Amino acid sequence: MDEPGPYIQTVSGRRVNPLDPSPDDIDVHDIAVALSNQCRFGGHTRRYYSVAQHACIVSDQMLERGADAHDALWGLLHDASEAYLVDLPHPLKHRSELGRAYRAAEERLEQVLRERFGFSGSPPPRMKELDRSVLATERATLAMVAWHWPELDGVEPLEIEIDPWPPEVAARAFLERYERLAAARLLEPASDMK
Repeated sequence: MDEPGPYIQTVSGRRVNPLDPSPDDIDVHDIAVALSNQCRFGGHTRRYYSVAQHACIVSDQMLERGADAHDALWGLLHDASEAYLVDLPHPLKHRSELGRAYRAAEERLEQVLRERFGFSGSPPPRMKELDRSVLATERATLAMVAWHWPELDGVEPLEIEIDPWPPEVAARAFLERYERLAAARLLEPASDMK
C-alpha cells in the first residue's frame, strides 16, 4: 500500500505529488481536463471561463503574431502547473506569505513541466506580455473593472471576442492544439536556443 502524503489523483488515475513531481507523472490529457474544469479569476466571473480556454487563446494569439510552433506550445502550456497546484489569485500569489510558499512549489513543478515537454530556458518574452493583454481582455469581458489592478498598468486589452466554452470543448480544443503544435515543433529547426 502507498504511504499517505501530499498526493493528488489525476483524471487518468496517476498518483502525483505536485510538491515533488517527476516528468513521468505529467500527462497532457490530465492537464487538458484539469485546466478545462478550472475557472479563471478563482471563479469570480460572470460566466464560467476555463484556464484551458485562456491557454488556447494565448497560444492562438502568439501564432497570429508570428510565433513558431515551439513558442506557441509554450503559450499553450504556460499555466500547466495549475493542473496540479490549482492557482492563487494574483494579489495573493504575488503579495502574501502564502504566495511565497506557493511560488516555490510552482517553480519546482514548472521545472519538471519544462523537462517533460522539452523546453529549456525561459518562456518567450512576448508570451508574458500577451498573457497580460489576454488577462486585461478577460477582465473587461468576463469579470468587472471595479478598481485599479497595478499588474495591468499600461496593458491594453486585445480586440478579440471571448465566448466561453464548456469544459469538454475546452479540453478537446487544448488537446487538438497540443497535438498540432507538438507535431509542427518536430519539423522546425532547433528553436529552443532562442
